[in-house]
Amino acid sequence: MAQAYWSSVFTSSAADLWAVIRQFNGLPDWHPAIQSSELVEGDSASAPGAVRVLTGTDNSIYRERLVGLDDARRALTYEIIDSPLPVRGYRSTLQVWPIADTGGAFLTWHALFDAADGHTPEQAAAAITEGAYAPAIAALHQAVR
Repeated sequence: MAQAYWSSVFTSSAADLWAVIRQFNGLPDWHPAIQSSELVEGDSASAPGAVRVLTGTDNSIYRERLVGLDDARRALTYEIIDSPLPVRGYRSTLQVWPIADTGGAFLTWHALFDAADGHTPEQAAAAITEGAYAPAIAALHQAVR
């Protein structure tokens, strides 16, 4: 099993950062590679089982399911149902932690998955961390101030 991990320190409060992260259908608001998101299953974008269809800026399509949303822990877990990424069995958690001495926040984004056929675990992890996580978190810094 492979994994991907990225983290970052934010000057905004944990509450402000969490208000953005917890919006399962809000990825186009801050992820530079996602142009639209449509909720296609579930009654609410905050209820486990909700499915979103994301359209990338390159017109790629991603189907993802919300597995859990925990406001007390500030954690959102989702899984990829179908995507062009070189992964299978992908499950990921974004979690926001308060930083006591600065009033800022610490964000972690961690995933476990298998590499898709024809790809090594290292290639799959690089596609996730370098192709998705790093640019998304850089843009998130601009969206949350």
